[in-house]
Amino acid sequence: MRDEERLWHLTRSYGMGQEFLGLWVENWGVHDTARLMGADLGSEVQLSWAELGKRDFSEDEGVVWIGRLNDRWTQVVQYHGVQAIDALDELSTGGRALGLSWHVNDPGTLLYAANGTYLTEMSITRPRARRGGDPHALDVYAEGLRFDWADTSWRTHPDLLPGWLAYEDWSETHGEEDEEDMPAEWEDFTQLSLDGYSPPLAECVTSAFVLIGRVTGTEFGHDWMQGAHSCYLIDN
Repeated sequence: MRDEERLWHLTRSYGMGQEFLGLWVENWGVHDTARLMGADLGSEVQLSWAELGKRDFSEDEGVVWIGRLNDRWTQVVQYHGVQAIDALDELSTGGRALGLSWHVNDPGTLLYAANGTYLTEMSITRPRARRGGDPHALDVYAEGLRFDWADTSWRTHPDLLPGWLAYEDWSETHGEEDEEDMPAEWEDFTQLSLDGYSPPLAECVTSAFVLIGRVTGTEFGHDWMQGAHSCYLIDN
């Protein structure tokens, strides 16, 4: 695996390869972050990610998982339902806030707000797709990172998953009815594709996480994901 893809693979390991929404909030603790997002504070329960997966939430329940990232920042992962990113401007009051989201049908967006004002909205896959009051406010954190789906340099990377290029070529000319003829060693690639994987997207997602880590001082990782954090319900 390329190091440039590692944080997409991390999110995939927690079942979020196809869809992810996270927030990073400066200067607000867990309870205040939940309150500003409109959560039911009485619904709070401490859960691990594995325990979250065992809960049976109804379709009209939004579920957010919130915990301290470090002394200054709180991290939010949307588990189910509600678009938590809508509260980003309010969450940035008195500090800064970031939001990252992608979906199998949406390559991904990184949002940045400070002191109650949206400053930057940038596509994580199209380098020139930026807007807002200060479209380049995050550029200082982006050195050496790549946000370009069209870049093809990954094709010659020595750490590209062995066999991936051949699998891609085969997939372009074969359909589901031909899966019986697919080499057995490519079965894992089929699941990767179903989980939303592509080398350029994985690199763009990883770049976005690295940028956020440069802002917050702590990179998204297994240590936080394996902890127990506050789970709240929000009406959709």
